[in-house]
Amino acid sequence: MRLACAAVALIVSMGASDMDRALAIARARDSERQQFHSRYVFNLKDPAVTQIEVITEFRRLVVIAEDHVLRGDWMFTRGLRAAEQALAPTHGMLTLRAQVRFNPLNVFVVLPDYALAVGSPASALQPVDTQVMPQYSAPFKTRQGKTQTSLVGATLDATVPSEAIGQVARPVAVTLDGKEVARAVVDFSRLE
Repeated sequence: MRLACAAVALIVSMGASDMDRALAIARARDSERQQFHSRYVFNLKDPAVTQIEVITEFRRLVVIAEDHVLRGDWMFTRGLRAAEQALAPTHGMLTLRAQVRFNPLNVFVVLPDYALAVGSPASALQPVDTQVMPQYSAPFKTRQGKTQTSLVGATLDATVPSEAIGQVARPVAVTLDGKEVARAVVDFSRLE
């Protein structure tokens, strides 16, 4: 199955035809799905911030449907009712996600004050409400015989209304204590 991309633009409100296209992508070959997802992932050369990812409502449905297909639930991809129910909690929202890796020489007891910020083409970056999820190493034994883990990174998530983003290119940045650490310019008019 060859998936032709329609006129690509950030979908603010998903309709039945958009849902059908998302479900078709979830049923497509692996190479076609990887090509679709690659537009939403921005790999950075920063040693601390390795990746910024965008999860639009359209892409969220593709990911949910892929998970159902992986578990053998092909019926999910054949109708719209289940898709509508799956998207209901995040209707009209998009998620910005960043992966942060800590230098192994740093020993953090608490997470540093990382956050995500979004700018508009004409103004400065504005911080957005960010959820930070720590990532720990595999447990290891110390010389004293205690089992411990170390803080090795974090995933930053921020969910914002799609309408507030619009269909323009905007900088998306990771900040630490209010100072920009890394950024990617995301052209939301090229994402669905």
